[in-house]
Amino acid sequence: MAWDWALPFISLSTTCKSGVKRSFEVRTEGVADPEGDGWLYYAKPADGKVQDDDEYFASFKRIGPDLLQLDGVKNGLPSEYHGCGLTRALIVEVARQHSTRIRSSRHRPSDGETRSEPATAVWKSMVRDDVAFYDSAEDRHYYPMRPKGEQFR
Repeated sequence: MAWDWALPFISLSTTCKSGVKRSFEVRTEGVADPEGDGWLYYAKPADGKVQDDDEYFASFKRIGPDLLQLDGVKNGLPSEYHGCGLTRALIVEVARQHSTRIRSSRHRPSDGETRSEPATAVWKSMVRDDVAFYDSAEDRHYYPMRPKGEQFR
């Protein structure tokens, strides 16, 4: 199982939509890829009250020297761990750890790229909270708002 081989990354505390506070342990592993190195992140509740194969998964791919793309997310945890802000918290921590920006996928299935409705909802909440922005020409969201020193277009 990937969880067993991945390296510890961070402990995250979040508050679910229900108001319940949750803590998660996050692990990571790097993946070499000719199109851009990637990182896989796995999360489980810190209290360990899930089955061995229940886990949250997110993948990020290097697009440029200071840009990663959130390529995929799958929350395979039980329903009480959905809506807990795990993806949002992970975006922030991955950007911090890699000293880079994170962008969303686009929803262009014909180009082999999709952004799910739950992923779009995460990004929209970040835009609403003024910590990310949406580029309508590209159909992409970006966190943080802009690189250091860059002005809005």
